[in-house]
Amino acid sequence: MINDEHILLVEDDKSLQELIEKLLQNNDYIVSKANNIEEAGKLINLFTFDLIILDVMLPDSTGLDFYKERIKDRLNTPVIFLSALSDVEDRINGLKLGADDYIGKPFDSRELVLKIKKNIIKKKSLDVVNLGKNTEFDLKKEQLNYQGIKISLSSNEIKILKLLIHNSHQYLTRDLLNKELGLDFLSRSGDMQISRLRLKIKKECHIDDLIRSVHGKGYKIFL
Repeated sequence: MINDEHILLVEDDKSLQELIEKLLQNNDYIVSKANNIEEAGKLINLFTFDLIILDVMLPDSTGLDFYKERIKDRLNTPVIFLSALSDVEDRINGLKLGADDYIGKPFDSRELVLKIKKNIIKKKSLDVVNLGKNTEFDLKKEQLNYQGIKISLSSNEIKILKLLIHNSHQYLTRDLLNKELGLDFLSRSGDMQISRLRLKIKKECHIDDLIRSVHGKGYKIFL
């Protein structure tokens, strides 16, 4: 029986792509495929993946650039880089950027499956974020709970909370906030939506200062 774990495979070598796809399907994973960065970008806008297998060298860009620009601070999704065994610098650079794992070509199928399972299990342990005072946010279910009771959030409030959690190591700028919400560059609508979210968390969850703002820097969640 196929489970609900969804993997994005970004690989331009057709024969290798087919081999990996079959391997994943034989291990009961749902697979979406991309041949290049453009296709991969469209897919990550449509789906939330449990893991991404990303080739370093692709026809329209590099997997390293794609990871840095589109994945690193946006998705709670482990990434396994594929690279030739001789490309030591690519592997080192990927790990420095924060990638979860790499596997060299050619590879043993058993090693790849073990790395996938290990990283998905690790990711699942991070899906539920403790916000304090009996409050949790489930990233997978996109659900805020206070003492086990679901707190109603709008779709944009969910997006904002996920953005803050995924960027908890830095300030979330208005530019990035507006871009993710599909707002105009100078719009103040994102600021107002954050204010409403802060008030809702204060009223429903009794947390006063979970989301803070600093002039000239942006917003930050304090976990």
